[in-house]
Amino acid sequence: MPSLTDTALVIDTETDQGRDPRPIQVATINVATGFEWMKYFNSGRVISPVVIKVHGITDDDVAGLERFDLQAFDLPTYLIGHNVRFDWRVIGRPTTKLICTVRLARVAFPEWRYYGQSKCIEQLLGKSAASELTCAAHDALGDARMCYLLYQACCSRLQIAPTDFAAAHAIANRANPASRMPFGKYKGRLITEVPIGYIKWMLGNIHNLQPSLYSALRQRVKAENAQKD
Repeated sequence: MPSLTDTALVIDTETDQGRDPRPIQVATINVATGFEWMKYFNSGRVISPVVIKVHGITDDDVAGLERFDLQAFDLPTYLIGHNVRFDWRVIGRPTTKLICTVRLARVAFPEWRYYGQSKCIEQLLGKSAASELTCAAHDALGDARMCYLLYQACCSRLQIAPTDFAAAHAIANRANPASRMPFGKYKGRLITEVPIGYIKWMLGNIHNLQPSLYSALRQRVKAENAQKD
């Protein structure tokens, strides 16, 4: 990858397993230049049949390839992604600032009903026009392209330059956390009413939580710890 200065990377990953996921495909787009980069990796483990059904990458596809090495991965100050914290964890939790397009879209397009990436693109472009992009979902580069388009649309609606990463980061991190559990045995319950043990289990075991839910769960744990002090 070329040297990165004064920019951010849109990032997306595909992984080998659902639990403790490791990257087998990584794609990035340089926001300042539009340069696209994508590479496959061998995680050193068998790819789960469950995730193969999602992204279609098999053990044969990555046989003999090198493992992903974060130290060899040139990163700027900011990473942008849809549920970017998931991809950040997958590549090894680097010291970067994160801009989540789920959070950004909730601020920029509060009238939308859904905030999954493909649904965001459909709501942005219309289902027919979006189909060429959304059919590439669960391919790292295809997903990165959708995320890049969504990021640009959010910046346009918010009237900030796409390269004003500090502003985008500040706006995304002001997005309101969730107030109720969206799934599971406590679905519909206020997060403040969910047992703290269950919340800690979710934070430790579910690696693709929506940012608004992740923030709410973290706030609940912090509040619980503060009470103990």
